[in-house]
Parts: sequence; structure tokens; C-alpha cells
Amino acid sequence: MVELVLVYCLAADASACVERRPMLDAVSSPMACLTEAQPLAAAYLAEHPKYRLSTWRCEIHNRPERAA
Repeated sequence: MVELVLVYCLAADASACVERRPMLDAVSSPMACLTEAQPLAAAYLAEHPKYRLSTWRCEIHNRPERAA
């Protein structure tokens, strides 16, 4: 599973940051995460004009193995 992590900081105070992990529909590859990152980041910034995108990343989480 791949999870998108977006970090936004207030433009007036770079130490005031929030981390957002938007739900992605059936994203199973890093490339798909990269493709979805930009529009999701832009949508948040359009709704929250006092913030700026500080950093972002795609985290890969392995599914836990089931006991036999």
C-alpha cells in the first residue's frame, strides 16, 4: 500500500505546520501516488490560502503477513 503525505505550513509562520494524509483510491504503486499528489496538494491550497506546501512524500507500507 502506498500513502501520500503532504505537509503544509502557514506562510506567515513556517514553524506552524500540519500533516495531511489524504485517502487515495486504490493506489498501489509509487508512480500512481506521484500522479495523484499534485492535484490533491493544489486542492488543499485553494481551500487554505494562508498555507504553503512545505514537503510531500509517498510512503510504502507493506501489508502484514497473516499467520498460517
